[in-house]
Amino acid sequence: MKIVETLMCIAVVLAPGAGHGQGPSPDYFTGGTIHVVPSSHQDIAWMDTPDSCSRFRDMHVITPALQRLKESKEFRFSVENALNLYEYLDRHPDRLADIAKYTREGRLEWGATYNQPYEGMYEGEALIREVYYGKKKLQKLIPGGRFDCAWSEDVPGRSLQTAQIFSKAGIKYLQFSRFQPGVYKWFSPDGSYITCWTPGQYEESGRVIRYAGDEAQRTTAFAGKLTAFNTYYKSRSLAPDFIYISSEDFSEPLDYDAYFAKWNKEVSEGRSALPKITYATGADALAALADGHGKIDSVGGEYPNCWLYIHGPTHEKAVRAARLASKLLVAAEKFSAVSAALKGRFTDYPQHAFDEAWQHAIYPDHGWGGVHGDSTDQIFANSYVLAAHVGDSILRSQLDFIAHSIKYKGEGKPIVVFNPLSWTRSDPVEVTVNTEGIYDNAFRLVDEAGHRVEYQVISSPVGGTNAMMTISFIARDVPSIGYATYYLIPGRTGDAEKLSINITGNVVDTRFYKVELGSGGIKSIFDKAQQRELIAPGRLLAGEVFSLQSVGNGAGEFTSVQQPTMEGFEKMGQYNAGWSLLENGPVRTVLETVHPWRNCTVRQRVIFYTMSRRIDFQADILGFNGERSREFRMAFPLAMDSARVSYEVPMGVVEVGRTELPFAPGFSKPEQIYNTPCRDIHPREVQDWFGAADDKGAVTISSDVAVFDWVDPTGPNAKPVLQPLLLASRRSCNESPLANWYLQRGDHHFTFSFFSNETKTHRGWQDGKQAAQPLLVVDHIPDSRSRKDVPGAILPERYSFAGVDKDNIVISTIKKSDDQDKFILRCYDMEGKDMVATLRWFKGIHHLSKTNIIEGSPEPAGADDQLFVKKFSIETLQFDGAQGVK
Repeated sequence: MKIVETLMCIAVVLAPGAGHGQGPSPDYFTGGTIHVVPSSHQDIAWMDTPDSCSRFRDMHVITPALQRLKESKEFRFSVENALNLYEYLDRHPDRLADIAKYTREGRLEWGATYNQPYEGMYEGEALIREVYYGKKKLQKLIPGGRFDCAWSEDVPGRSLQTAQIFSKAGIKYLQFSRFQPGVYKWFSPDGSYITCWTPGQYEESGRVIRYAGDEAQRTTAFAGKLTAFNTYYKSRSLAPDFIYISSEDFSEPLDYDAYFAKWNKEVSEGRSALPKITYATGADALAALADGHGKIDSVGGEYPNCWLYIHGPTHEKAVRAARLASKLLVAAEKFSAVSAALKGRFTDYPQHAFDEAWQHAIYPDHGWGGVHGDSTDQIFANSYVLAAHVGDSILRSQLDFIAHSIKYKGEGKPIVVFNPLSWTRSDPVEVTVNTEGIYDNAFRLVDEAGHRVEYQVISSPVGGTNAMMTISFIARDVPSIGYATYYLIPGRTGDAEKLSINITGNVVDTRFYKVELGSGGIKSIFDKAQQRELIAPGRLLAGEVFSLQSVGNGAGEFTSVQQPTMEGFEKMGQYNAGWSLLENGPVRTVLETVHPWRNCTVRQRVIFYTMSRRIDFQADILGFNGERSREFRMAFPLAMDSARVSYEVPMGVVEVGRTELPFAPGFSKPEQIYNTPCRDIHPREVQDWFGAADDKGAVTISSDVAVFDWVDPTGPNAKPVLQPLLLASRRSCNESPLANWYLQRGDHHFTFSFFSNETKTHRGWQDGKQAAQPLLVVDHIPDSRSRKDVPGAILPERYSFAGVDKDNIVISTIKKSDDQDKFILRCYDMEGKDMVATLRWFKGIHHLSKTNIIEGSPEPAGADDQLFVKKFSIETLQFDGAQGVK
């Protein structure tokens, strides 16, 4: 086996058939141990509704397992996740004592994550909450229990930073599936790793043993497994500890007690050359194998999820709510920490509300759809919506408190613009203000220093009163995790600056781009700074919506992503709809094209900004009738040869062809071999942005969806066509007639922001994250005519509460410590640079410690405000910070 070092990971190239050595006998295992790990694979739902599946786990899995543990001191059982325990205790709180006893004895194992999610679907902090409400919560519930092993038996995918998140939570092991059988050290790009075992496909790998006709056939089946792995173990000098996962969907606890006793008696008496056999938990089995001698293969990199159609494209509104919930909760944590520091106490910090909301935000696992899937999907969506509602409520409360703590000095109505990100930024803002009682038609917008800010009146939200006025302006240099104040002053105006966006025919000429409109999209974007054309001519235009046939499922036993086809191809350009000018003012220019399609109406808008190097593309799919097997995408065909395509994953960046697992995932079961190299798997899960770069510059596009592609689906094309996947109407892979279609009828709305820059790498990631996480506005502060001095209003009109001095480092959250009256700050490196960073907190950083990712095991970090951040690492810090405003 040849070890290959890539830019971001250490990986191994597996030869075909690795893991299925053809040794003539299982002689290498003589004197060793077979570790039989009884378990039962469980989605939250899929086999039925969540409640029905929970009741099944109660009656047929966990309760019988507890009985087996009571009857047999040798028996072990592994439950794949923590949520199964919490649901069981909701029904049987009286069983906690027994559960705690067996868990502390090491005979009952609970998986160390909250559930088993699509790792690439969740934002970084949401993915980290899997171990907060998995291992951390389990440790509190059952002190003294070991929660060292995570389980992910179903999903064929692994996100780039998952190993680091698990490792830094104290999770040593992972039992996973649908991958070339064997034992691995799976690395994240910072060098941290977890030790993993995969049998191939979790259910099929044990079928020959589970369904053996008698004990003799079962023994023959076990011997066959050992023989198949004999060369694999021997060539690596591994400890002769073989792991057999006994699991299938809804499997009940097995009873091999008498069989094991007979087997081991024959071994001890020398009548069998086979190894001894015993029950084990997932952690114990991997510990025996990993802690022994030998060479364990090292792998790493993004393993792209080929089931990605099941979440974003087929559940567009639900996943949009999930992403919104995560962003709102993280912003709420940051500004709740600020509020606590301003008050000098944590008594008002909404910890319980955060705990409840985060668990709702990560409740849906990988089991969308299935039997009664319409019910399951609605429950999942409602969970996200509830989390977003709580996050928004907390955030608004904290922003209001901070806004009322500002000492306003200017005339007019204050508008406070908040920035939840950890760097200074300039971005468009839309704010609707109540002008009730103001009878002047003229207004002037100024910043806190009295400098004029251009604004533009735009259409107000539907349902507003006659007194509501919506304006758009560019908020400049809003401080990191801070705010800037503006004043809308009635009765004062001045000459507006001359419009700098000129429209002549189909040509839009801005300060940054010269753009040519075409039928259905944009034919040309000429970047004036780069002096180059960014859009390639071809079948699709930039910002053009198009539709394909999309036959397939969200998830399933297929071995590669089910690709769309050209049958029924439809695009906006075929309708020759013209462009209408909706706005042309000092801030922005808006153009629109709209036309009925066969199964919906599509409306596209393009927004050009006078003073920002940015173009916004909006797409509305209106009145979609839910036609089966249709897919909608938007195109951005780039004029780049040898382009490097990159995209954001949870707390990291993947470059296509460089930072994936550098081989195909391989054998899962005889009829399921994942033979597509990871670099060629597409489309991909994406977080806040995707883009492409060449030697001349880069294009970054903020993502409003969970999945994107870069391979042209309309025909051969050597250049990248970046495509956000808007939605797809596919069917659940559950074959029951009670399984559902993901039709997604109705209206759908999307926004993407297009940026370009001269750099050869993606420093444009900040632009992408900014567009995906807009500035926040508080606009209901009394104006100067009715304003009174507020006791405690001490904050200046522009202020930063926190930040870091290195552009490559992102502060992902600042929050109260779960267990102490201290602050937690988490940050990570986006660009692969070792860096000493200086952290800043407005009340000072004192007694800085590094903790693990779930806030345990603190160790002094050295200087109170400086931190060494290793490339690609995620760092969690604890500090005191309430020593007076600085």
